[in-house]
Amino acid sequence: MILDIGHGTAELVERGPGGYRLFVAHNAALERLLFDRNLVGPGFRLACRAASRRFAAHLADEHRPDDTAELMILSKGVVYQLADAVERRHGTTLPLNLVATSRVAVAGDAARVEIGYAQLEAPAGTLLIGDTVASGETIIAAVGHYLRRHHLERLQVVSYAGTLGGARRIAAFCAGHGVEATFLYGLAAFGLGRNGFDLSFLHPETVTRRAYVERAARQFSGRPVSAVGWDFGSQVVCPRKYRSLCWVEAEVWDLHGAPCLALAEEPGDWSDLAHERAAFAHAVSGPPPGRCHDPHRRRQSFRRGLGGQ
Repeated sequence: MILDIGHGTAELVERGPGGYRLFVAHNAALERLLFDRNLVGPGFRLACRAASRRFAAHLADEHRPDDTAELMILSKGVVYQLADAVERRHGTTLPLNLVATSRVAVAGDAARVEIGYAQLEAPAGTLLIGDTVASGETIIAAVGHYLRRHHLERLQVVSYAGTLGGARRIAAFCAGHGVEATFLYGLAAFGLGRNGFDLSFLHPETVTRRAYVERAARQFSGRPVSAVGWDFGSQVVCPRKYRSLCWVEAEVWDLHGAPCLALAEEPGDWSDLAHERAAFAHAVSGPPPGRCHDPHRRRQSFRRGLGGQ
């Protein structure tokens, strides 16, 4: 791992059995992604590309051009643009494997994931994955599916936002299969919110720089709002859904009208948010985590979204 690439740095956060290593990277592109919840469309895509190119620069000394392939987890894995990053850095093609996953149940730091589709025609000793890491179960499911078909020696996970617990869970799975796991995260190794979706700089288990914690506290008025939202990548893959999710977050955290979630739009069709339902289901049955001035209005809105519960 190259720790200083000139336009960014990385630091080792944790090392464990089986060759497990977790690094956290710091650069301007990552700061733009994790501190601008109003970044969508072409600007978001460009920031992702810049951040991924810096990830590739950090990993350059470990790159094996003849024995590395990408395992893209659909659909949000497309925003990482790893083939571009590798080609730009090394001038080589990054072979591509595809797997479509779906979280069918989320409860805190646990999730049940199903594989809906896979095309694994580019086997390699090293797999490179770009994805948000929450519980870690999505990557475990994807890599487990790959291992049923192909041999694997090394796993490299780059994530603009990933949790410490997720990395440890994936690393333990890899160690049990003789696979060396390396993680390169953006700005922090996050703690995971109780809803299984929130990755906040303000979570007590987040490992990061104090300056980022203070910046996030100012940005979100002290609320532990997720730095990347509840469906990272929707900013460019399905921006209408992203705006709807921002509205729900604003309801949960009492941040309507706040500049940090300026793109929020009330959902027109709550079925579009079905996969993120667990992120806000607690708002009906439990006390609101934010300071809502009209809890009856908020609960009525969520009851509509949750099917009248």
